[in-house]
Amino acid sequence: MLLNRPRADALMDRYGVDAIVASSAINTYYLSSWATEASWGFGDIALTVLPRDHRLEAAVHTVEIDTGQPQQGTGTWMKVVRGYARRPGIGAGGVQGVMSYEGLPQNHPQAIAAYLKEIGLHRGKVAFEDVTLGFVVAELLGEKLEVIPARDLLRDIRLVKTPAEVALIRASAQKTGLALQMSAESIAAGANCAEAERAFHACAALTGAHGRFLLITPYRAGYGRLNKNDPLLPGDMITFDATAEYAHYTSDIGRTLVIGEPSLDQLRCYNAIRNGWREALAAIKPGQHSTEAEKIVTAAIQQAGNPEFRGCSMHSVGLEHTDHPHPGGGLHHFDLASGMVLSCDLPWIGPDIGKFHYEDLILLGEDVVEVLNTDDPRLMIAIDGRTCRVD
Repeated sequence: MLLNRPRADALMDRYGVDAIVASSAINTYYLSSWATEASWGFGDIALTVLPRDHRLEAAVHTVEIDTGQPQQGTGTWMKVVRGYARRPGIGAGGVQGVMSYEGLPQNHPQAIAAYLKEIGLHRGKVAFEDVTLGFVVAELLGEKLEVIPARDLLRDIRLVKTPAEVALIRASAQKTGLALQMSAESIAAGANCAEAERAFHACAALTGAHGRFLLITPYRAGYGRLNKNDPLLPGDMITFDATAEYAHYTSDIGRTLVIGEPSLDQLRCYNAIRNGWREALAAIKPGQHSTEAEKIVTAAIQQAGNPEFRGCSMHSVGLEHTDHPHPGGGLHHFDLASGMVLSCDLPWIGPDIGKFHYEDLILLGEDVVEVLNTDDPRLMIAIDGRTCRVD
């Protein structure tokens, strides 16, 4: 099960929520463990209903053509899978039916309204990921259904990962690291950054992952940022901020490549970033606020040899690249807890030295921090048609 049910129960109790209705592909998948074709492939709407009371059955509601399709992975743990009408002529499970919608809810609001009434929550306090849907359902019921938003409630639940989620993120991190390495290798062989970006996405696909993005930036000391198609010269630096997705779970890894032998200043600044970060990990603990952790990391990098380093940005990673609540659209800070998967962006520019980026993916435990990506953290250099790692 992907869902952290104990955390969901605790947060639903905190807000007095009787049920959650998820309607995005991400959250339907998270709650049910089933990435329905309706959500991910056809552009239809699949939904899940998660009651707080474990005696009430959780349910997946999807278009009727979807209900009988093979379920990805082990399928859903939810015992109730219901269909609603998509068009006449196709019955439940893709079986040819009569040319009518007889016996099926006509749309997803009707399906949710009927199910809430069936399980006795039509007068309850229900959190809807899509609050507009909630108001439509309340109007259909004609009852005193209290509708509250669930978008950031769901993100809050997802902050602490289950073992099943960590396994998928670990795989995603490994595949991202491989694709990033192949992107760097293509540059060492003479590719420009635009070509290396395509190499990243091609390699990610070969590993069974999907390349989400690669923020690849060429930079020349004393000049500034280059265009991605510009030829690269000795001393130029390329930063990689890479995310690939596996089984819908993302990762986030950052590294730096120097063309040819690095200068002593380039090596000093990069090593201060990666060594300071690694040294700071032992001081990052559950119960801290993310801003406190960021200050610890910043101070450690300064003490490790780069006093000009000014700041970093920590975020949660999972089904979303920034997998933590951000009400109002802002990337807000949050409290750290055991079981979170975190990333910390560590960019730095020294105009006369170069541009650097470093980023690991970590699993925060009660007494230990584990780095989930396994690639060598040392500075990459491109020399003789290949990449090497140097201290």
